[in-house]
Amino acid sequence: MTIDARWAVFAEDGSERGAQLLVEDRDQVRELVELLADPAADVARLIHRERPLWDVERGFFDHDVYATVRDGFGYLSYQDAKRDKAYPEGDPASEGCEFDDDDFPPGAGLPVEKFTEILVEFLRTADRPASVTWRELSTGPAGE
Repeated sequence: MTIDARWAVFAEDGSERGAQLLVEDRDQVRELVELLADPAADVARLIHRERPLWDVERGFFDHDVYATVRDGFGYLSYQDAKRDKAYPEGDPASEGCEFDDDDFPPGAGLPVEKFTEILVEFLRTADRPASVTWRELSTGPAGE
């Protein structure tokens, strides 16, 4: 199983460079989490190589997964061909964060250890992690 993680890293002068990590085990998940915790790192797109293509001719993947680490919390979004975009129900103290590719709502951030385990689960299963509760942005937290 392999996750292809890709993101940009921004320099103080405004320039950027691409970053990539092929994640194949728990240690590389931890490495990815550390790299994403860098304040200069942009949100990462995670492509699980064991998932099918949605459009083979165009090479479109059947899933969009984005991840970042900000202010001590890990943020993740997940959608695939069968499920709308959703975010984990995280710590209510997490403030959320915004990027060009995704906006993570307040309360969606997970403690970094839990976030790391969620990414390990995604690596292992190639599916949306089942060990957290997911919410679509329009539905709000559970019970609303």
